[in-house]
Amino acid sequence: RPPQPPVFLFLIDVTVTSVNSGLLDVICSTIKKLLPKNNDINNKKSFDSRTLIGIMTFDSTIHFYNLNPNLKQNQMMVVPDIQDIFIPLPEDILVNVHESQNIIDNLLDNLPTMWRNNKISDCCAGNALKAAYMVLKKIGGKILLFLSSVPNIGDLTVNLNRETKEKSKYKNIYNSYNPGNNTVDTKLREVELLTPYHNLYAELAQNITQYQIAVDLFATPLQNLDLSTIYPLIKNSGGSLYYYPQFNVHQYNEKLREELLFALTTEIAWESVMRIRIS
Repeated sequence: RPPQPPVFLFLIDVTVTSVNSGLLDVICSTIKKLLPKNNDINNKKSFDSRTLIGIMTFDSTIHFYNLNPNLKQNQMMVVPDIQDIFIPLPEDILVNVHESQNIIDNLLDNLPTMWRNNKISDCCAGNALKAAYMVLKKIGGKILLFLSSVPNIGDLTVNLNRETKEKSKYKNIYNSYNPGNNTVDTKLREVELLTPYHNLYAELAQNITQYQIAVDLFATPLQNLDLSTIYPLIKNSGGSLYYYPQFNVHQYNEKLREELLFALTTEIAWESVMRIRIS
């Protein structure tokens, strides 16, 4: 069979935090630059002719986009029940970028406008990741996750307000531990915040790597995201973390644009085959 094609699935946070930050505009304009129809003749960076891409968004629900090249306008399909996810029109979620570039270009033009007035703050990033996993399961590829809000509903939620009820379990790190000592309390708090709240993201990484799926995380929070809990998914799947603390589009516009271009155009080993002969 032919080698695995490059596959990129964009999983974009469209909660009110993300929309107000201007993140969506930067993402869409950057992807548009790589479409063959928009590619500058002096710029050799563009999607390969075999590249497949898909676009999903999420807030408190998950949104799929039909990218069938025969469509005249975009179709968005919403899955409101995040605990019972299904993939609508699975054949039209991932499409060849050259065949569907007109409908993709149209969607990228419309996405910022579609979500500009979104006021939903809840974020079901964990369930959206599982939905993306279902989309890529048959072919493999890379999920590019853009996350501004804390995953607070559905699966794989994180807890920013951890209660340090068992501070003494870290007492061996220090020579002495006296409850009420502010310096030690602060150090113990730091240790706890650098420890994953749970191992569910690491377990998800183990599942998706069996199907040749990696996750790149573009973290653009205004406040803490609990990256210590989420990062094992990135690390264990072979992905990369791009971090923009207290994201501001005026400050990070060029940095985000260049790093996204790098993630999409750098050389990637999608698949390897090893043969062993024994005689």
